[in-house]
Amino acid sequence: MIAFASCCCQSRGKEYNKGADMKGWKILFASFRKIKPLNAVVWTQFLSAFADNLNFFLIVGLVKREGAADPDGMVTYIQMAFLVAYVVLAPIVGAFADKKAKSHVLLLGNAMKATGITLLLLGVPPALCYFFVGVGAVVYSPGKYGILSELTKSEGELLKANAQVEGSTILAILLGTVAGGFLAARSDLPAILVCLFIYLLSLAMTFLVPVKPGNPDIRYRAASGQFFRDAVKLFRNRRSRFSLIGTGAFWLTASVLRIALIAWLPLNLGIVDTDQQSMIIGVTALGVVASAWLTPRLVPEGRLYRGFFYGIAMVGAVMAANFTNELWLTVSLLFVTGVMGGIFLIPLNTMLQEEGKALVGPGRTIAVQNFVENALTVVGLFLYLTLRKMEVPVNYSVVGIGAVLTLFFIYLAFQFGKIRESYALIRAKR
Repeated sequence: MIAFASCCCQSRGKEYNKGADMKGWKILFASFRKIKPLNAVVWTQFLSAFADNLNFFLIVGLVKREGAADPDGMVTYIQMAFLVAYVVLAPIVGAFADKKAKSHVLLLGNAMKATGITLLLLGVPPALCYFFVGVGAVVYSPGKYGILSELTKSEGELLKANAQVEGSTILAILLGTVAGGFLAARSDLPAILVCLFIYLLSLAMTFLVPVKPGNPDIRYRAASGQFFRDAVKLFRNRRSRFSLIGTGAFWLTASVLRIALIAWLPLNLGIVDTDQQSMIIGVTALGVVASAWLTPRLVPEGRLYRGFFYGIAMVGAVMAANFTNELWLTVSLLFVTGVMGGIFLIPLNTMLQEEGKALVGPGRTIAVQNFVENALTVVGLFLYLTLRKMEVPVNYSVVGIGAVLTLFFIYLAFQFGKIRESYALIRAKR
């Protein structure tokens, strides 16, 4: 009897524990379902961007451990493989994003990124793996920005939503950079598994984004020709042209600077450890996190063009940081670069989304933006790689890229007055 009673108690205990576990999962799932759609977009973007930057330093660690003759050049080539996906697929991904529900686009993008990391786990060459991650990123991006205009009702709401997304993205870049450097300095397998898990978690968050139907009448066969017509239409519009060139210049700077710092830090500050390098590079991202809070206060609604002045300050900070030999000064200037760059970027993204939504549609606008930004970034990386192969010191290679960047800003300066006048006319009509 005692044995029977004991058995019954154990059975009831197991049933009770099972019931408690089920109740706990139900509570967790209910809490998960209560996340607001816009917050779900912010979270899925945060997680996806975190993994994107973790895997960059994972690649850096892999290349260094393989003993490549020119590790910096190899990392640059791998980065270019990632960007090639943007350039090649740009003509059709905008149409895909507008044809399908944006939530499904986000899901597919994360699935492709996870596939790239899985291939890395299976021993596939890093450049090919990073190309698959790039395919996921180029699919994901139009959905990420296109959904914002669907979930907001005014320029002010869209500006705040952009600030949230950009702020969370840069925070993810910061944390992903530091985590990637820490993991890459120790072992490859844990970093790969962590990266894969985060992509899958980001994928899960997309199920909380509302499924709003796209335009089923869009046909992919005509998408390529339409893409170039969209690009022409956006470049003919003064405000969207200003935004495209400005954001392209920003990402050219950010991508080249990240690659250049990997070579610059050992030469100028004697810092060779991947985890330490990642923390220093992450300071720039910390600055952009601060810019997400500052932007709505410094660049008010209806005066988005004011972000241009902060772009000029960003260029100055980059050039000054290039010639420092003190760690504290380098870190300070990189932080300033991030702050100024973020205040420059966020209003330009808002300006482009507003103009693009009316001109060609949100998804197709982002596809053109991705093409322009990544084509310019590939050109910037190619120029940097060429300068390095010519054995130009890394400091002067950065100066060369800075000179190219300055040309873009000179053009923007000539356009600035007319952009300001166009916004004055809009305010007068209101």
